[in-house]
Formats: sequence, structure tokens, C-alpha cells
Amino acid sequence: MCSIINWKLITKNGDIMLNRGTAIAAENSENVVNFRVVRKNNYPYIFIWVVYYAWVVVFTTWWTASPLLDRVYGVGIRNILHSVNLISSAVFVFVIKKEWYTWTAKTGSVFILVGMASFLFFKNDFPVLSVSSAAITGIFLGCVNISILIPFVFVLNNTEKFYAVVGSNILINILSVIKDSTDSSFIPGVSGALFSFVMLAAGLVAVLYFKEDSELLENNESVVMPSRVYMTLVINCVFAVLCKGIAKGMLNSAASTSSMPVMNIYYLGGLVGCILYFTVYKRTQKAIHLAWNITFGSITMGFLCFSFISHIEVLTAAFSIFIGIGSTIGMINMYYILGVIGKKYNSFRYVRLSILFIGICGGLAGVLLGNLIYEVDVFNLSVISSLISAGIMIVFLMMSPILTRTYYSDEWADDSQKIEIDNDHMSMFKKYSLSKRETEVCKLLLEGYTLRQISAIISIAYPTVNTYCTSLYRKLKINSRTELFVLFKDYPIKNKPH
Repeated sequence: MCSIINWKLITKNGDIMLNRGTAIAAENSENVVNFRVVRKNNYPYIFIWVVYYAWVVVFTTWWTASPLLDRVYGVGIRNILHSVNLISSAVFVFVIKKEWYTWTAKTGSVFILVGMASFLFFKNDFPVLSVSSAAITGIFLGCVNISILIPFVFVLNNTEKFYAVVGSNILINILSVIKDSTDSSFIPGVSGALFSFVMLAAGLVAVLYFKEDSELLENNESVVMPSRVYMTLVINCVFAVLCKGIAKGMLNSAASTSSMPVMNIYYLGGLVGCILYFTVYKRTQKAIHLAWNITFGSITMGFLCFSFISHIEVLTAAFSIFIGIGSTIGMINMYYILGVIGKKYNSFRYVRLSILFIGICGGLAGVLLGNLIYEVDVFNLSVISSLISAGIMIVFLMMSPILTRTYYSDEWADDSQKIEIDNDHMSMFKKYSLSKRETEVCKLLLEGYTLRQISAIISIAYPTVNTYCTSLYRKLKINSRTELFVLFKDYPIKNKPH
């Protein structure tokens, strides 16, 4: 007798896998966490992202500032580096072209090293020159930030992006724990400033191995980004304000009043966040959506714990851990999403808007709010935190249908689980010279949506959608949707209208 096999036969590269264990292994091999697909020629881009990005966050940003870390450069210089860096990044992202990233990275690195060396040389005897050197360094930090962001988005595959962002956040939290556990140095006998400069120089060495990539010169106008994807920019901005602003202000307040090692607990929570993020991507489907749920859930729980720390001190530890987890997972997810969407739709415009939202709208606003909250009376701060927690839950309950559609229904969310972005099917539209909007309408027609549904999805008037439909039919030399389905019979239809 023949028994029924209750799992599918899987065909891959012409080979049929007949057992369940092999099938599971094949599925795992396509998962983004598969380190074996990291390419050696992309090591420099991953290395600089991990080491240089960790240096920027640990030594120059207000987000990781603590009394001990501030001793490396001082509060004033750190604030200069942070604010100038954010503004400079927002400027350079609109100035630098994708194909320039190799020489802008190298040029910017030289100015950064010269600026930091000058600062260290002048800081004790010539305050004006040291401040000027720090400002110049901050300007070119922005230049290098964008120069390493370009290959991160457009060259690295998803797995390489994944390990770059997770690795950098692991290093950030480890360095911060070490620094907050010592008096003046990371390594006995080595000053924090010297260690910082050596780490910076080591990270920037990677720019010597940057090479021009022909992929960056391509301009695939057929890859249309649905307008709803821009919703991710709002989420990133909200995260930056909540986690890197309001929550940081509360964290500083708790650190100044509690006998507990608040900052160390926070950074340990960050390491837990890195482990959770890796686990989510390895074990679950729709990982990006779940990661954001964990992020904002952790922030909310942290704020609720903070509301009662004046009465129950042990909740200070819970507050610190929750904020550490939420901040780290959110930061990883924010840059990973930026990388996935940017490459999926080959959109430098999305990258530019992301930096604008993260750096200016989220970053600077977060710093201002965080400093303001730090100055508020502890009792009033507890009341504020309770209101913020309730507000977050209400807002995200209201936004849940939009967020679900944004993350569940778009191809980029599916691709984020895979090793590489899959845009091969988009080439079938190129030869017909369709405009961006015509291509978008064509895709939605192929997915079975009516013209009125398309009008709602892409937020344009029904007559305008009808005009685009007529225009693309003319270019395709067809007269009906049936002919459209026949013409694009190989187009992968993932979404179904409800």
C-alpha cells in the first residue's frame, strides 16, 4: 500500500527533495539570517557600517550620552558633533549622487581624521581651535554617513544588511557597558579619547577597499513604489522621537535619582534586543511587523514602569530593560527597512526622505524633547509618562489597519525575509516604456483590483486612473484586462483584493 506524504515535494534547481528534513533545510537556506551568503567583496561595507557607525553613536550622539561617556570629549563638544552631524547628513544626502560614494567616502574620511586629530591636539591649550576642529569633523561625519549608506542600501544583499545593523548595535551596547563600568578608559592605561580615535581610524580604513559598482548607475524607472510605503517614514520618525528623545530624557532622569546602575541595565537590555531581533527573523514570518510590535510594546511598558518608580524602585530596572530592548530593536529595524525598501524600489528619493525624517524631524526633535523632559520635576514626569503610554497605545490601535496593510500587503515586506531583493519580474515592463504611474496601475490591474479600488490605493481620482489605464492599454496594444493577463502571464501575483 502507498502512504500519503503530508508535505510538499520541493523542486529547487532541478532537484526534488523527498524528505521533510531536507525541505526544512532548503527553507532555512533562503532565510535572511543565512550567514553563508555574505560575499567577501562586500566585507568592507559591512565592516565600516559596524565599526564606524558604532563609533558615531557611542562617542558623538546625545542618545548614548552618560556622565562617564561624556568624559571622552566633554558635553559641549559632544553636542556640537551630534547636532552638526545630523544637519550635515540631511544636507549631504541631497547633494551626493549614488555613483559618487567611493570618492566622497574617501575624501570625507581624510577630513574626519584630520579634524579629530586637530581636536585632540588643540583641546587643552586652544579651545577655539578645538571647537572649530570638532565642527569640521561633524560636517564630514555627515558626508561619510551618506557615503556608506549608499552601498549599504544599493549594493549589499538583505543578509549583509541584516548582519551589518545587528552587528553595529551589538558593538554599541558592549562598548557602552564597558565604558559605564570603568572610570576613565575602555582599556587600562589607554585614555577614552585615544581609544576613540584608534577605533575611528580602524573603521575608516575600509574606505580604501570601496569600489565603484555598476548597479548604482542603473536607474530602473519601472520599479514603482506604492505611496503607502511612505508610511514607514512616519513610523521611523515616531520611533526616533519616542525612543531616542522622550525615553532617553526619562532614562537620564532615572539615572540621576536612582541608586541602581540604570545605564548599564539599559545597555544590557539593548543586547537582549539584538538577540530577540535575530530570533524573530530566524523563527517567524512577517518579522518586520512583529519587530515593530515588540519595539512599541516595550516602549509603552517602559513608560508605564517609569510612572511608578518613585514608589517602587525595582521598577527602575524594568523601565531600563524595556527601553533598552525597544530602542535597540527599533534602531535595527529602522535602518534595515530603509535598506530593504531603498533597494527594492531603487529609490534614492526614499533614502533622502528617510534621513530627513530620522535625522531632522526625529533626531533633533527627540533631543529637544529629551532635554526638556530631563528638566521636568520627577512627579510631573511620571504623570507625563503615563499619558504618553496611553497615547501610544491609542494611536497604534487606530493606525493598526494602515500599518497591517503597509507591512503585510507589500512585496518589500516579503522580500525582507529573503536573502536578496527580487526585482527580476519588473524587467517585463521596461520594453513598453510605461511611466511610473502607468506601471503602478498595471501592476494593480494584474493583481485583480478594480479601477475604483486602485483610485483609493494610490490616492488619485477615479477619472485619472481611467486615463492611465487607457494610456497603458494603448502602449501595450491591447483592449481588455483579459489580454493584459495573457500578455503578463508570468507576472507573480502575490496580493489579492478583499
